[in-house]
Amino acid sequence: MSASVASARQMARVGRGYLADVVRRPAARTAGQIPTAPERVTDEWLTATLCRGTGARVRSHRLEPISRGSTVRSRLVLEYEGADGVDEQTLPPTVFVKATSTFLTRLQVGATGGMSGEVRFYDRIGPSTPILAPTGYHGVCDRRSGRSILLLEDLARTRDVTFGEVRSTLDRAHAEALVRSLAVVHGCLEGSPRFAGDLRWVLSSRRLQEVLNTYVDSEGRSVAGLDLAGDVIPAPLRALRSRLHGYRMRALELDDHCPVGLVHHDVHAGNWFATADGRMGLFDWSAYARGQGPRDVAYALMSSLTIADRRAWERELLALYAAELSEVSGSPHDPAATWTAYRQQTLHGLCFWLATLGSGSLQPKMQPDDVSMVNIERMAQAVVDLDTFTALDH
Repeated sequence: MSASVASARQMARVGRGYLADVVRRPAARTAGQIPTAPERVTDEWLTATLCRGTGARVRSHRLEPISRGSTVRSRLVLEYEGADGVDEQTLPPTVFVKATSTFLTRLQVGATGGMSGEVRFYDRIGPSTPILAPTGYHGVCDRRSGRSILLLEDLARTRDVTFGEVRSTLDRAHAEALVRSLAVVHGCLEGSPRFAGDLRWVLSSRRLQEVLNTYVDSEGRSVAGLDLAGDVIPAPLRALRSRLHGYRMRALELDDHCPVGLVHHDVHAGNWFATADGRMGLFDWSAYARGQGPRDVAYALMSSLTIADRRAWERELLALYAAELSEVSGSPHDPAATWTAYRQQTLHGLCFWLATLGSGSLQPKMQPDDVSMVNIERMAQAVVDLDTFTALDH
């Protein structure tokens, strides 16, 4: 099936389901049902999903909208009855909500598998690994219709954290905490037999990108973004405009020749949080895959550091990452080989943000253009500084 036919079929299927929900406005009451939108959540559904085994029930709730992007994000403020003696960790007073309640979010994230993957992360991966991430309370997704909802720990209330933001870059101590955190993410499942067992559904980075190529036209959107970015793209990179996607796919193919583990895959500055004791954690686990860690490291450092700081610190940060990854995984990682892989893997983050800037009319507005431009400028310069195309050719 061609990409255009597959995309058209998905659009028609999701559209029919969305229109049916708009007309019928079904209300979810049991844990297995999926509310059509956070506004359609009921006290009965919240009791079924949050109060299991406690004897309590949700007496009332209030919805507080937060933001819209690839998903619709909001907060639920909850009141319980029969909760005497049950702590807040078991029955949280507030929860963070992610949902695909619009047609475009269902098409972009629900039907392509992003939300179903995130639900699985919080259910099957997060609790069994040392990865620093929010607690997931309940999630359910129907990939056919794209309808989904996820209830998460409200980090703004439960922990003393600072959320990442591309306009506020990391200092050296937090940059080191970032690479240590990524070493845990990548190393805790590196070469794990779970990828042939209970985690066999986790896609490889290349396969995940092939899915996105089919359903969201990654190549076309990246080229559109490159044209919109204008002068923030260095001339040597603009000259390779038509070959950018091919090089990106070549970089993903390198995973076939090295040990792979879990990768977050979308580690831009806005997906990080810092704890009061200086640790760095990740949320938005909708794009993770099996792949090589230096791709995440390149993406994270390019987004979270100024160009000058990245240039000054990246060699030492990569050496630290290799040492930490060796310790976590139990397998040696040569700093020189890690550095080479880092140079080869800069295109993934750049193309993500070019596609975000160049998103089409049938895609949600995932990020403000000024945020996209900051990321693109930093990442494009890194591609040139690190001579990524030569590293891939060799």
